[in-house]
Amino acid sequence: MPKLSSALSGLPNSPWVIQQHRDLVFYLVLGVFFAMGVLQNTLPILFAPGLTGARIAGFTTLTCFAAIFAFYHFTKKLKPAAIALLTATYLGLAWAAMSQGGGPAPALFYVPFLPMVATVFLGWRAGIVSAVISILMMAGYTAANVNGLTAPAPHTPQQMSLLYASAAILLTIAVAMHAVIYEHLVKNAMDAARKAQQEVQEKADELAENREFLSTVMDSINEGIVAADANGKLSVFNKQARAIHGLDAMPLDSSAWPKTYSLYDADGETLLAEKDVPLFRALSGEKVTGQHLAIVTPDQPKRFFCSNAAPMKNAKGEPIGAVATMRDITIERAQEEKIRQQNREIDQFARVASVDLQEPLTRIITTAHALLDTPEAKSSGRMRNELAFMASAAKRSGALIKDVLYMSRLPIGELSMQPVAARECIEAAIDLLDINEASCRLDFRFAGSPDVIADPHSLTLVFKHLIDNAWKHAPEGVKPHVEFTWVVEDGAAVLGVKDNGAGMSTESAERLFYPLERVRTGEDDEGSGLGVAICRKSLTRMGGDFWLESEPGKGCHFRLRLPLARSRALAS
Repeated sequence: MPKLSSALSGLPNSPWVIQQHRDLVFYLVLGVFFAMGVLQNTLPILFAPGLTGARIAGFTTLTCFAAIFAFYHFTKKLKPAAIALLTATYLGLAWAAMSQGGGPAPALFYVPFLPMVATVFLGWRAGIVSAVISILMMAGYTAANVNGLTAPAPHTPQQMSLLYASAAILLTIAVAMHAVIYEHLVKNAMDAARKAQQEVQEKADELAENREFLSTVMDSINEGIVAADANGKLSVFNKQARAIHGLDAMPLDSSAWPKTYSLYDADGETLLAEKDVPLFRALSGEKVTGQHLAIVTPDQPKRFFCSNAAPMKNAKGEPIGAVATMRDITIERAQEEKIRQQNREIDQFARVASVDLQEPLTRIITTAHALLDTPEAKSSGRMRNELAFMASAAKRSGALIKDVLYMSRLPIGELSMQPVAARECIEAAIDLLDINEASCRLDFRFAGSPDVIADPHSLTLVFKHLIDNAWKHAPEGVKPHVEFTWVVEDGAAVLGVKDNGAGMSTESAERLFYPLERVRTGEDDEGSGLGVAICRKSLTRMGGDFWLESEPGKGCHFRLRLPLARSRALAS
């Protein structure tokens, strides 16, 4: 019986095979019991006619079987139906055994199989209880029969022999039917188990292929990839990560990661703290982008990396670990440092060149002014004009040199982006120009000050250029008027500097942004023609926008859009 033993050893407390075929199984068991009851109550009548108490109990039990069939058919409640089946069978057997001579013969018909039924439908505990009840019933029926406690036998010895023979035949039939049914169940169970095992093996093979594919993909990536599970246990190092650290993933506590894997701060000198390790930050739920760190090992030169890290979650949103990547930026860092050094040298050269170029221009301006006071210049209008033109040209050249120097430094200068009060930058620009209400009307069209994300120094110089531009280009005989505005548009602050000048057409406004273009000034203007171009380039570097709104005769309104940090006042 190897198949049967194997199947029985695999049956859990609630046999899973019953869950798959419980309707069929229950109907088969109930049908077998019903057929055996019919045989038991009809076959003996052929040899011993009459309606005895045992036969009444048998027909009553058959009626109960029919009721149980109807109950389960409409409710599909297996446990109550199985308990009812066992109860009706035990009670019917007890009544039949006690009301018919020969006592145990009817009980032998059912009792050996009731524990099996209890085990299949209710689990092994119920099977044990049923087995105990069956043993006690068999012993009790036998003792009652020996001591004459059962009803007197209404049959002759020959009839009793026939009854025992029919009981033996029915018992044999019952054993065969139960064996066939249970073997069928065991076969189904084994087939299902083999199928499940095959599916599990196929899934395992598929998972192994996926893991191998994923491992190949990760090893082909030029960046190091490191992953940890939800408990902080390092679980994945790709080929590049192993090469970077010279080690594979090890089951270490996160506090040992920095020292074990030689993780240092971006300066390459300070051992990284546990809380600053990108993978640890990701395990804590933080998304890390662009963190610089260094790896310093005794057998290799100092290397620098840019790391990104993110937590990982399953389909239910539950954390299952974290993953981090590391990109080697050692060469980039060296190149950037070289470029910075070159920029510093260029900047230093430009400063020296600017001073050297400014010095002769200053002497030209000073000499021209000195010559204007000589008798010869006072007596000659042409000489005065020539000297004034020479001084004006020298001043324009000086302004141009300054602006060219400033504009050339824009791409390489360091920015300090931070929340800035725009009004404070405007007031600082006014102080630099030394403008007051007597010489220029200044109107703030807003209260308080919007806070924007910008570089304070650059934003102050932008306002200085725009205010100076408005002040210089006011119509002759009209007091300059500068208005400062701001509104919020799409989450950004849009600041404005509006003048009362002559304005310009759209075509002229477009030309104004070209370096060295001078659209609305005269030849005596001392400007360089770079002011508006500098403003636009400065705003672009700060992540903002810069444009002009103007119409002929309605002045110019320069607009600046910058990210809004917060607002201490509403725009008016």
